[in-house]
Amino acid sequence: MLARMETTEVTIRDVAARAGVSPGTASRALRGHPQISEACIARVKEAAEALSYRPLRDRSGRRRRAPLVGKRIAVVMLGIDRTLASLPAVAEAIHGAEEALSAAGAHPTLINVPDPTAPPRALRRVRFDGILAKAALQGDVADAIGSKFRSVLESNALVWMLGRPLGLSGDSVGPDDDAMGQIAAEALTAAGHTRLAIVNPKADHAMFAVRQQAFMIGASERGATVASFTSRRNRPRDFPLEPINDVEAVQPLVEALLRERVRPTAIFCPADSIAALVYRALASCGVRPGEEIAVISCNNERSLIAGLWPTLATIDAHMRRVGQLAVEQLTRRITGEFDGVAVEIKVTPTLIPAASLAPQAATPRQR
Repeated sequence: MLARMETTEVTIRDVAARAGVSPGTASRALRGHPQISEACIARVKEAAEALSYRPLRDRSGRRRRAPLVGKRIAVVMLGIDRTLASLPAVAEAIHGAEEALSAAGAHPTLINVPDPTAPPRALRRVRFDGILAKAALQGDVADAIGSKFRSVLESNALVWMLGRPLGLSGDSVGPDDDAMGQIAAEALTAAGHTRLAIVNPKADHAMFAVRQQAFMIGASERGATVASFTSRRNRPRDFPLEPINDVEAVQPLVEALLRERVRPTAIFCPADSIAALVYRALASCGVRPGEEIAVISCNNERSLIAGLWPTLATIDAHMRRVGQLAVEQLTRRITGEFDGVAVEIKVTPTLIPAASLAPQAATPRQR
């Protein structure tokens, strides 16, 4: 007599039991819910893989359909010049989002809005299923946009990449800027530096301000002092914002730093694009970065810093992952998984040590 073999479909309850969590937690973990820890997500995914779990059907018994297939998604650049959008940090986040949208079967449309006061008609007339937006983080974007444009943004599922402008609604996904400042302070003090400096030609940049403040707090907690060399702008900013490409933007700041009676032995820059200019400014003053003064920066924009010598220590913001997570969060909004309060998702950064973190010289140069 032959025994009859029966196959039983693995359910989310089976996965939850194996992972030691509730079915609801297991379901959210498999969707990458931002409020579920990475350790829990890994444990649930391991259980699902071990049981060969495949969520092929929804609760009504119908086969699942990928939620973004055929959806029209606008990828909006708001208040920034095209050259600023092409900076590696921004471009990497956009590429991550485009890859995720393409894999999900969505139809992305890139829309450039250099002047927030005059959005293109396509953005106001075409019906989109969701919007991914990257906005200028200098100047008051919220005041610049009109009521009609604001209603377009607020009537769609909306996720901001790399920072949400003050006064505007929507979820946001970006690097953990507080952690970046803390990591930089820890790396420099661990190398023996106790007199630090910040060089930032964009003091009104919201993201840079968070990194700078966290760096100052982290340095103080570790017994170091910080001198700030920043450029401030008294008049309102015009849109679109452009990147800083000229060394003259940082030269006066670096020269002021070098005139200090007791010169700082290390510099923190809030972005690699600034650090590259600081290298040039130091060289023009006859100071060797990484030998006479340490430098650390943020973002890991390899195409900008690959030619710097000595190699620049930087903090990887994982921008491609930012773009991917922005798409995942937009999907949650479109499918109705999230309602109400805005969500902020932060990606954990990673230090990439390099020669520019040179230990403090035994006798700092006096002025």
